[in-house]
Amino acid sequence: MSAARYGVAGGPPPGEVHVWVIPEPVAGPRREALVGRCAGLLSPEERRRWGRIVPGARVLYACSHAALRAVTALYGGRHASQVAFVAGKFGKPYVSGDPGLRISLSHTEGLALVAVSRDGPVGVDVERVRPLRDPAGLRRQILSPWEAERWPAPESDARSGPSTSTALHDGLFTRWACKEAVLKALGSGLAGDLTAVWVTPGERRGGPVELHRVPGGASRTWRLQLVDVGREFRAAVAVAGGGGVVRVLGAPP
Repeated sequence: MSAARYGVAGGPPPGEVHVWVIPEPVAGPRREALVGRCAGLLSPEERRRWGRIVPGARVLYACSHAALRAVTALYGGRHASQVAFVAGKFGKPYVSGDPGLRISLSHTEGLALVAVSRDGPVGVDVERVRPLRDPAGLRRQILSPWEAERWPAPESDARSGPSTSTALHDGLFTRWACKEAVLKALGSGLAGDLTAVWVTPGERRGGPVELHRVPGGASRTWRLQLVDVGREFRAAVAVAGGGGVVRVLGAPP
């Protein structure tokens, strides 16, 4: 990839966050070669992790982490082999030698996203919408009492019908992605409390989201946006200090 080709030399301009969409490669003769190239970009520690994860997840892991390294190199004007990351307390990656370049990675079955910002801390999350065994239990894990009162979605059961079930699942995954994006920007990620982030995303797959509460107070101006990456996914990106414009980019890692 070249920075000139995508018009991203020097990094996102002020007020803009870039989200790279990396589809998981489909099975076929070219996939093995691609995975091999991606694995060659991984650090020794990433390759050790890659070897320990279940075989079904190895393709997405290799491609998503290689994409993070390749995208970071693109903005930093260097080769991917020269990119080094420093992990925060809860595993959030920071770019060694370029603290102003903020990055975030998320992946789910079939898709990975890489977010890049120079405004401030950034977090991205993508969730694949799927059937839930216990939607009521997930509601309790995700929603604060304040949110639950304002989004009284009925529980899914045999009498509710498919439209109710779809609305409930879509809404839960939308809120999950929004909250996870904020927590990842804060650096806590999966270790954070989803109920501590308050949002009202509505029913859209893309566009700005009202963010009412962030753990630790609102010392920065936050921007939270849904990113439409397809009907089967819900994705969001959060930036502390900017990110009013979301530019979506796509390229192989």
